[in-house]
Amino acid sequence: METISVPPYPSKSTLVTAGSEGPAEIQNPYLRVEPEKEVGSVVPEPASPEEAGSASAGDRDLPAPSPGLDFVPEGAPDSSPNFQSCVEEPNPEAPHLLEVYLEEYPPYPPPPYPSGEPEAPGEDAGSMRPPEITGQGSLPPGKRTNLRKTGSERIAHGMRVKFNPLALLLDSSLEGEFDLVQRIIYEVDDPSLPNDEGITALHNAVCAGHTEIVKFLVQFGVNVNAADSDGWTPLHCAASCNNVQVCKFLVESGAAVFAMTYSDMQTAADKCEEMEEGYTQCSQFLYGVQEKMGIMNKGVIYALWDYEPQNDDELPMKEGDCMTIVRREDEDEVEWWWARLSEKEGYVPRNLLGLYPRIKPRQRSLA
Repeated sequence: METISVPPYPSKSTLVTAGSEGPAEIQNPYLRVEPEKEVGSVVPEPASPEEAGSASAGDRDLPAPSPGLDFVPEGAPDSSPNFQSCVEEPNPEAPHLLEVYLEEYPPYPPPPYPSGEPEAPGEDAGSMRPPEITGQGSLPPGKRTNLRKTGSERIAHGMRVKFNPLALLLDSSLEGEFDLVQRIIYEVDDPSLPNDEGITALHNAVCAGHTEIVKFLVQFGVNVNAADSDGWTPLHCAASCNNVQVCKFLVESGAAVFAMTYSDMQTAADKCEEMEEGYTQCSQFLYGVQEKMGIMNKGVIYALWDYEPQNDDELPMKEGDCMTIVRREDEDEVEWWWARLSEKEGYVPRNLLGLYPRIKPRQRSLA
């Protein structure tokens, strides 16, 4: 409940008579009090005939004194003309004492405190309790409330909040919670699914440097070549961290070394950080794989994606096909290599090839 502060009361020292020892009487400003006049004895003394005659002659020359406010003729009612003429008429132009008092001391307290006016039937002006919240108030058309109604069957049934398994997998891979990754991955329909930016759990684990989680995800069958919204694969992430150990593991697990980003068209080898530690080893390894791929292992390479030929001189291939590179580059093509598959030969795009085949997804059963 909000605390209502009371404003300070005005000082009343001006109402106390100076120099009085006991408690001074506070005058009521609403009354106009005239100073009391001394009233002489109403019983006249007997006078001699000479004094009475001289007094009567003198009274005719002097005006009769006006009776005071406290003088009321005997037997005369308050409404008599003589009594009304004795009362002083108020001056309409003079400020009323009540107005002066109200201006100096405004009425207190203000609303919502009781104002002294008659209350409506059933109204409790002194109640300061807040209104009771019931959740049953009317809502505008088309609006819904998430407040549970009284008597709802879902109240107090021990319901527990269940988080999205994919969100938990992405978060635990980034935070390095290996135990949670091992448990939650079986509840995800596809562990290779990304978030809104195309980032997968493998991206998070590689960028955070959690090598143990990286190996687990790859061996579980997570797509090692999944690209985010800018074409960054987990191999690009490992190269940007100069993590040569993770780069070797990804290449041996079927990573595409010639995969390029969308914005700047760079391979993983181009993403190595020159000013960071480990740059020399990481860049030499990745550039070395690019130079020796199609030559080492007697030119044996593997298709990492399916491809349907667009021209007559192109070779169709399926993911996992093993082929031999006959010619890496020629005068006509640089990014297309001439390969032999079974008894057919043709051009194949090098960015779809790998030095090793990709690990197949593991059978979805609890370990």
